[in-house]
Amino acid sequence: MNPIYSENYTVNTSDLDFLGHVNNKSYLDWMEKVAWHHAQSVGIDKPLQQQLNRILAVYEHHMHYLGSCYAGDEIELRTWIGKQLGCCQRERFFEFVRIKDNKTVFTANSVYVCITLDTHKPKRIPKEFIAPYCN
Repeated sequence: MNPIYSENYTVNTSDLDFLGHVNNKSYLDWMEKVAWHHAQSVGIDKPLQQQLNRILAVYEHHMHYLGSCYAGDEIELRTWIGKQLGCCQRERFFEFVRIKDNKTVFTANSVYVCITLDTHKPKRIPKEFIAPYCN
């Protein structure tokens, strides 16, 4: 199994919807941010993507909302890489935990597809996008 990457986030009022709890789209935003921070933490950054003419783009998300969060709640955002699917796709998993009571409030699994930056056509995931997560 690949190591879990995590970071803490404090819910802001800008994350809330009209019901006063975290808006569904905020979870999606957190997924994107923590996935990108994870990639950067292992050396996969924009210059490398440009050099290789590759990027991993979202193919699908499956999201499960398991509890509510409110302004001021501290959340641990966790993500990790799953298995490679064929030559061009890769799984990524997410788990968001409210720290004060250790409750998992959100889980998701996503599939990303490797595409070229210039044509947006699917291409094999380069080793430079695989090896850093295994260290």
